[in-house]
Amino acid sequence: MRVTRIGNYEIHFTEDVLLLMSKFKQTKHKQHEAGGILLGQVKENCIYITRISFPSNHDKSSRYSFWRNKNNAQAIIDYEFHNSNNRTIYLGEWHTHPEELPTPSNTDRRMIKDQFSKNMLNEPFLLQYIQGTKGYYLALLEPDNITEIHVEED
Repeated sequence: MRVTRIGNYEIHFTEDVLLLMSKFKQTKHKQHEAGGILLGQVKENCIYITRISFPSNHDKSSRYSFWRNKNNAQAIIDYEFHNSNNRTIYLGEWHTHPEELPTPSNTDRRMIKDQFSKNMLNEPFLLQYIQGTKGYYLALLEPDNITEIHVEED
């Protein structure tokens, strides 16, 4: 398990989640971006990312962009919620970038702000995770604040 502290929270990523996201790193020259949703549970100030969705045939991607299908994502959210006795919830978005230490594009920033403001959320925050080839970007969006970190992986 990897634990990352951001804002007032500890984000706990399970090994399964980390392994799945690492499989989509854009290490090949023409490899498209990949992504999905972050799912898990919140216990006080600890956020546990226990599941992710991965790209489907309904999503669209290119080398430098990823658009996930809203209906497909909602079906996954509903399934995980109902099959966990209402404990596993939508916590945010993840995708890849073809750069060593990723930085969100303006499109990325706009998308996550729209997700935060236009959806009914179970928690007063939303996460954005971008996997690069040698590190990752993590943002915590709250009503009046965005906390961002960049982490280089070993």
